[in-house]
Amino acid sequence: MAKQANRVVFNSSLTKKGWVVTRTGRTVSNHPTQKDAETAAVAAARKIYSDGGLAQAVLHKSDGTIREERTYGKDPERTPG
Repeated sequence: MAKQANRVVFNSSLTKKGWVVTRTGRTVSNHPTQKDAETAAVAAARKIYSDGGLAQAVLHKSDGTIREERTYGKDPERTPG
């Protein structure tokens, strides 16, 4: 099986300080609205993809649950559960 490059994941989520975009647990940017954070997460993921990488934007609701995931590059395999 060929080794696949790691997928870079950007999360947009609400914190006590407002909406943030994170990558591997570190804050990439802060935003005043959910829409601004989602736009930034999608743009960051698209940039990675346009540079030849694999990326994903995970967009959260204000309660922390996932509202939507956008994958750029080859989709990961589906797993049961």
